[in-house]
Amino acid sequence: MKKKEFLTALSRGLSRLPRGEREERVNFYREMIDDRIEEGIPEEEAVAGVGTVDGIVAQILADRPSVASAPPKSGNGGKVGLILLLVLGFPVWLPILLSVFITVASVIFSLFVALWAIELSLAAAAVGGVGSFFVLLFTGQLTTALLTLGVALVSGGFAILLFFGAVAVTKALGRGIAWILRKLFGWLKRKENNNDKVA
Repeated sequence: MKKKEFLTALSRGLSRLPRGEREERVNFYREMIDDRIEEGIPEEEAVAGVGTVDGIVAQILADRPSVASAPPKSGNGGKVGLILLLVLGFPVWLPILLSVFITVASVIFSLFVALWAIELSLAAAAVGGVGSFFVLLFTGQLTTALLTLGVALVSGGFAILLFFGAVAVTKALGRGIAWILRKLFGWLKRKENNNDKVA
């Protein structure tokens, strides 16, 4: 079963619930399926993995208190409370969130820059050492020339080893940034789709 068919059948099965609660339940399963699809699971397998429509409907209706014992909620009270909390807490949570993000990003960026700076320094030391070797050799300073060549070769060896590590770190950092952006854009797209459906 495709995601759209599943969600339509689920919405139809929950038609006895108030609209807000029904949409909340359907959106929960929509996000669950979307998360599974983002993980690389084929759409039909992702849908099958959340369970059958009849089973989900039966479970939700069985867990829900009866209309007589508890009047149905409009579904807007929780959203209004959350929005109010976000707006009133804005002066507190935004600076904290920004400072944590900036600190983590600056530490990662600093380590990344330092790694490549060390790599370039070792490579420059190797090239400069080889050049110095020839200069010292032609000026008759054989011992110093050989010592300089040894340091240049060691620097070159470390530069080669560190290069592979730096490339691996750069690729991992790129994959991490791409994953964060995919999650962020996926979340924004789902919110936009949900807002379009509500409107």
